Amino acid sequence: MIGFIFSAVKIIILLGFLIFIHEGGHFLVAKLCKVKVNEFAIGFGPVIWKHRTQETKYALRLIPLGGFVSMEGEVENSDDKGAFCNASIPRRIAIVVAGAFVNIVFGLMVYFILMITIGTYGTNEVESILDGYVAQEVGIQSGDKIIEINNKKIKNKYDVTKSLNNSKNQTLNVVILREGNELELSMKPTEVQNSDKTISYYLGIVFRRAEDTISNRLYYALIETKDFSLSIVDNLKEMFTGGISVDQMMGPVGISQTVAQTSGLKEFIYMLALISLSLGVTNLLPIPALDGGKILILLIEAIRRKPLKEGTEASIQLVGFSILIALSLYVTYNDILRIF
Repeated sequence: MIGFIFSAVKIIILLGFLIFIHEGGHFLVAKLCKVKVNEFAIGFGPVIWKHRTQETKYALRLIPLGGFVSMEGEVENSDDKGAFCNASIPRRIAIVVAGAFVNIVFGLMVYFILMITIGTYGTNEVESILDGYVAQEVGIQSGDKIIEINNKKIKNKYDVTKSLNNSKNQTLNVVILREGNELELSMKPTEVQNSDKTISYYLGIVFRRAEDTISNRLYYALIETKDFSLSIVDNLKEMFTGGISVDQMMGPVGISQTVAQTSGLKEFIYMLALISLSLGVTNLLPIPALDGGKILILLIEAIRRKPLKEGTEASIQLVGFSILIALSLYVTYNDILRIF
């Protein structure tokens, strides 16, 4: 029982905080742009706490799976000088993009700080070779540096891992640097079946750790943070190209289970950064009902030099919202099946 309560607290803190800073981004930029905010709420459903100022109602609602900033003139036209619909298009875009921007910046900052604290990073230099793997078969030696795989530059261990994951067990052209000379080797990664029946690919190399200095911590933390952000973008690309199926997607239930299973502060902070960055990037997708869809509509308005009809915009948002709800229900169903 105590374990369940502790897991629930972790989930509420993580998701609640990320929702708070996302909606807080919208709220602060709206205030800076002098747009009237009627309500700033965390959660959905019945109100369990509220506080009203002269202009804005602040509310905490029962279901902690979202939040919203309700602005005057956001849904319907309004003659109020401070209405969202009467603000300039650049200001409206700034308000809409602010939530995702805060999540992205926060996620990258947290991950960067986490990487600095870890302090040990895998370089591209070989420290030792494991028996029974392809690296031993092709003669890779301690001291070699892997500098290129399939014409892509290799700077650290992460680059090697990424190339292996993308190889799908195809033969790799690997360039190594040995005593100042470049050698080109052809090798097929060793296939290993994991306990969950998935397949991973390895060369059988233990990479040398970078010297633990302040400059190295900053340097490798920057590299790791860049790769971390690009991995999120790559995952989104694979969703649209078929590399990742809908069945592999994770919804609030799956995310909650993953957060609940974190052990230790560093793992929890990593999940905080990962979910924050994912939330920010996903929200910028040009899909109606997401922030990116609203930005797209505003750009269309700027090109047309007049807004879409209220009915047309409402229909677009309704279709987008319906698709998102249907997708969320399907993903949640799959999350539950994976748990049980």
